[in-house]
Amino acid sequence: MKKLLALLMAVALCMGLLAGVAMAEDENLASAKGLLDFMYKSKSRDKLTVTAEDYTVINQLMIDGVVYPVTWVVDLDTIQVQPAEDGKYTIVLDKANAKETTYTLTATVTAPDGSTLDVAYQRVMPAMLLEMSYADIVNAAYTLEDGAAMSKTQRLFGTVTAINTAWSDEYKNITVTIQVGDLADKTIQCYRLSGEGADKLAVGDAITVEGTIKNFKGTIEFDKGCQLVGFGDIPSQAATLDAAYALEQGAAMSKPSVLRGEIVSIDTAWSDEYKNITVTIVCDGKTEQPVQCYRLSGEGADKLAVGDEIAVVGTIKNYKGTIEFDKGCKLIPVDSVASVKNVLAAYTLEEGAAMTEACTVTGVVVAIPTAWSDEYKNITVNMVVAGLEDYVLQCYRLSGEGADKLAEGDTITVTGTIKNYKGTVEFDKGCTLDAVAAK
Repeated sequence: MKKLLALLMAVALCMGLLAGVAMAEDENLASAKGLLDFMYKSKSRDKLTVTAEDYTVINQLMIDGVVYPVTWVVDLDTIQVQPAEDGKYTIVLDKANAKETTYTLTATVTAPDGSTLDVAYQRVMPAMLLEMSYADIVNAAYTLEDGAAMSKTQRLFGTVTAINTAWSDEYKNITVTIQVGDLADKTIQCYRLSGEGADKLAVGDAITVEGTIKNFKGTIEFDKGCQLVGFGDIPSQAATLDAAYALEQGAAMSKPSVLRGEIVSIDTAWSDEYKNITVTIVCDGKTEQPVQCYRLSGEGADKLAVGDEIAVVGTIKNYKGTIEFDKGCKLIPVDSVASVKNVLAAYTLEEGAAMTEACTVTGVVVAIPTAWSDEYKNITVNMVVAGLEDYVLQCYRLSGEGADKLAEGDTITVTGTIKNYKGTVEFDKGCTLDAVAAK
């Protein structure tokens, strides 16, 4: 009888120990969830985490001195989970993603006894734009985790708001902070900025800076080695050039592009019969990425010469190894590049969608769908930019000085938010007339 009681007590003790271990594992898995939530759960109750760059996630947790492996899966085929060099995992986003997409990132934590816990987080992958606006770049930078950097060199135009470290004659650099547009709450530090004119920078200067943007202990900054491109707005064309040179032979870009460059050769002289010319341009000094403009037409194309700076719009393709604007490309005024880019971007909007920030466009009035209203103090006009008749832009309920006198043929500059309203690409109501030059 005593032996039986001893045996029962031993069994009960073992069961108690096992239950204790199981409870400990449950507690540790609960701790694992807390740690993961701290690292990956959105800090805002109202907004999901938006990530525009590839990012890394952990591969293990250490709890009470014991390793708990962590693996990850994503519910979208276009997002990949790949091993990183440091043993962690990299979440590789879809660089061709055309619209904002919500996805679920799930971590699986495995305990030493084999039990597991799944923890899911919803995140947002924004539309990956070929050429991100300055605001897009800043907003993407502010999604970086501490220690992370954007994968590509970026260029920003902003106003100097502070000189953090004065110019050093010894090290030939300066540290300043810039504000991009109206993003006063998302300033960018330019750490050890160098380049021509950097020694003369002052608060209030409008500058363009290029380099790698990172999150350094909570400070979003251009890393050391960043360069002052110049004073004023000097947009980068690297994204378009890189995308063009990534085309496989025979492939073409899906949407029209705009490039500005210097003519380095006249490949086929102007033809009075066909009204076109073929030239090759180099953009931003990137001689390793020339672009041919095949059968280029447009006002002034008959007078082009080597050394001229021109702007071209059209579809870029890889023709037997030559990166070129396809036939039908058009010569446009150099000062219309920004307006043309805005219009082309607007024509990629899906029905009901709107551009995320206001923009400015200059074009010629081609129609007046709704005449000036003395009661509402507005007018609706259609305009065409740089002669691109396939890309008519409506200015809905346009107001501002001179709007009451607008006529077809007038050149106007308009600022507002562009949207796709039931198939009509238009400036939304509230757009303003900035300038007008009568016909």
